[in-house]
Amino acid sequence: MCEEINVLDVAFKSATILIALTNLIFAYLFFRSKNKREDADKEKDRKINWLKTLILDHNLKHYYSFFDELEKELNKLKTPNLTDLNKQKIDENNAELFIVVRRKFTDVLLIVDNEIYQETIVLFDKLQGELTETIFNQGINLSHQPKFEEEILSRLSSTKTDVIKKIFNYRG
Repeated sequence: MCEEINVLDVAFKSATILIALTNLIFAYLFFRSKNKREDADKEKDRKINWLKTLILDHNLKHYYSFFDELEKELNKLKTPNLTDLNKQKIDENNAELFIVVRRKFTDVLLIVDNEIYQETIVLFDKLQGELTETIFNQGINLSHQPKFEEEILSRLSSTKTDVIKKIFNYRG
């Protein structure tokens, strides 16, 4: 009988130790998982704060200024019978504006997130290519207001909206 009690006692103590070790392992894994999640959340918060501070507070003005200046330059295309030389000058001025917006606005996005930077570059490059193609397309009469709005202003508006969507949808 004494031997049975010793075996049961040993089994009980072994089970208790096993349960305690299992609880310890689960507590460690839970703690580690929670810390990783908190670190990831802190990193997201930091990136969102950078976006707010660097982009929205200080550089968004350059973004809007770019579109205002670009539209002003493109309005010159409404002049009837523009020569190719005049169109080339407008396109060169546009290229300068794209360089400025990249330096003052887009490049700063790289500090926050490479993906949002790359997506913004693609949107601006696409807009610039489409504008250049439209400017030199002899089959498009940009001095006609509805055609100008369709070919130029709608593209400007679309790109402006798409970039802002990307920035405001950023979640870190």
